[in-house]
Amino acid sequence: MIALLVFIWGSTWLVIKIGLTDLPPFLSAGVRFAFGATILFAVARMQGIASIPRSARLNAALFVLGTGSFSVNYGVVYWSEQYLPSGLTAVLFATYPFFTLLVAHLIIPGERITTRKMIGVLLGFAGVVLIFRTDLTVANPQGLTAAMVILVSPVVAAICTVAIKRWGGHVHPYMLTTLPMTYGALTLLTVSFLTEDIGAARWSATAVGSIVYLAIFGSVIGFVVYYTILRKVAVTSLNLIAYLFPVVAVALGFLILGEVLEPLTFLGAGAIVVGIVIATYRRRLGGVGESLSQSVGSDAGSHLTASNTVRQPRQ
Repeated sequence: MIALLVFIWGSTWLVIKIGLTDLPPFLSAGVRFAFGATILFAVARMQGIASIPRSARLNAALFVLGTGSFSVNYGVVYWSEQYLPSGLTAVLFATYPFFTLLVAHLIIPGERITTRKMIGVLLGFAGVVLIFRTDLTVANPQGLTAAMVILVSPVVAAICTVAIKRWGGHVHPYMLTTLPMTYGALTLLTVSFLTEDIGAARWSATAVGSIVYLAIFGSVIGFVVYYTILRKVAVTSLNLIAYLFPVVAVALGFLILGEVLEPLTFLGAGAIVVGIVIATYRRRLGGVGESLSQSVGSDAGSHLTASNTVRQPRQ
């Protein structure tokens, strides 16, 4: 399941960039999440799983989550990708595991910063920088502003995911995704209406295809799988997958666009893998080690398979 998540979210950076050639950023993101939320409401209803909480307090918490995870997080990414090379965007967002490590240290008692975790995080980040070393410059003042603005995204994303891990373990992944995605879509579409020339949007086949892919795979499947796995795995370990997204992007560039892979690219990918192994490796009784991938695959898969029979407790 982690491999599926890495592939999906690793491919979304390129698809977002493609969609922005015809659509303004906030409109593109808002329509994506509106479509994704509609699908999730329908799926949850068909499976008999509650997606809207009864509790006003939980509803308020989901509104805050939607504002942070979808409106701010993705709004910043979509806007910044207009002015930044995709490689620089990937490097800046690769600070996400570091911010997760810091926030989890402050909020979750069992996820303290350790030397091993810090070494793994820094090594993984170095690998990302090495892969995209040629994209680390900005050509204009707008690019510099975008580079600073996009750093808001990993900070907000880290706070939201750590908060979910700390307080949202009892909430079904559908509920964690559907209503927050709706709130995020409404906010983004409002910003689009107020700030963008919607009439100039071109609903080409490329634009529509990018939204459909991002809504179904990047939003519906991606977030449900992510929140399912988050129930089983330490957030500081799970969010290290952000280092693998650039590897997927480079691989797709090689396979689809015929881009050349240089030796340093392989070295960077190797540094990422080694960093993740170092950060997630832990010893059990008898000296048996366990990595991130070994610890969650079967649990996440069985949970999704059984989702038709799960009923959400009343909130």
